[in-house]
Amino acid sequence: MGMTGKYCRYGLWAIAVSACLFFAAPGGAQSTTPAPDELSSLRPAAEAGAADEQYQMGETYRLGLGIPQNYEQAALWYRRAADQGHAEAQNKLAALLAEGLGVDRDAGAAFVLFSKAAEQGNPSHIKDLALAYEKGFGTAADATRAAELYEKAAQAGSMSAAVSLAVLYLEGRGVAKDPARAAELLEGPANAGNAKAQNNLGLLYSRGEGVTQDYARAAKLFAAASEQGLGVAMANLGVMYENGFGVAQSNETAAMWYRQRSIMEESSSGAGFYFDPRLVRPEAASFKSYLTAAKAGDPVAQFLVGYLLATTAQNAGDYRAAANWFGKAASQGSAPAMINLGLLHMQGRGVLQDFEIGYMWLSLAAASGLAGAQTIRDNAAQHMTADQIASANQLAVERWKITKSKE
Repeated sequence: MGMTGKYCRYGLWAIAVSACLFFAAPGGAQSTTPAPDELSSLRPAAEAGAADEQYQMGETYRLGLGIPQNYEQAALWYRRAADQGHAEAQNKLAALLAEGLGVDRDAGAAFVLFSKAAEQGNPSHIKDLALAYEKGFGTAADATRAAELYEKAAQAGSMSAAVSLAVLYLEGRGVAKDPARAAELLEGPANAGNAKAQNNLGLLYSRGEGVTQDYARAAKLFAAASEQGLGVAMANLGVMYENGFGVAQSNETAAMWYRQRSIMEESSSGAGFYFDPRLVRPEAASFKSYLTAAKAGDPVAQFLVGYLLATTAQNAGDYRAAANWFGKAASQGSAPAMINLGLLHMQGRGVLQDFEIGYMWLSLAAASGLAGAQTIRDNAAQHMTADQIASANQLAVERWKITKSKE
């Protein structure tokens, strides 16, 4: 029986793909990133020419660990290690060249480095090279060559390469269309917990492509991917509940999953506000007591006042007041306040919209080591140009120096 009725709500269900695999988590012992207190011990060896330490210096500057993010310095250290044949450094420098971060954008040079890194056998690097061939980045697009490399990386243990290869089999690009082979490739990663594989395999079971149609299995796979926060899987699971495919029909549950997807998308775009998980959530009824403490200079109270104003804002004035209190707390070193002040600048709520100022605050919050700040900063970067990011990071460095000079 095919899907009919309310299925038209979403039309064709989306396949979860990795549009950009650059900066994928490296494998092996070299993937360890130093803690901020280890930075001073890295530099002497890096300056003396040790490739591993040079790579770690690059990672530290790229990620903004203990210091503000600085792509120019990251590129400098990656290049020193890459010139010595360090595969991880070659791959990361290629990614910077691909995006034009810290260096001039150069697709050709990026492709050369992706190739050199892949030659050393890391499946993650082979997968990145495959993506370059698939997208025609720095070379002529070649889906057949991409499929060969995805296959090689998948055989070496790369789950994301298996997912990408499965998509090629589903679409018949570079290989003959073969849904059964796609399902075979997705089964292992899905069982291992890969959310994209779970969603895509769920699609095959829902459609009966390459496998016997099984709505119940599809719903379970969508649910597993949804629990990991994959937005497209949430939408797919919502469709299952709305239509009663493989689950008891429930408009309420369907609406819940559609709402969860909206919340997830809102969160990734920076439309929401960050709350410090170390604190007890403030109650509106206690606003006056928080305000009294905030006026007395307590940065925690200033953050709480800003948070209450921002999350219950009815007009621009409320956002301006929230920005004011977040600013006071941020100036005293409150990283959670820095995040929310940065988000207000990114969104232009209560303050003039300024991506560079917003990203500066997000970068400083990430440099403080606050959990989750790096992810929020990196999500914001997706809406900015390389020049804007470079300018924002320079502002962060300048402010960081001023702050440190006062300590």
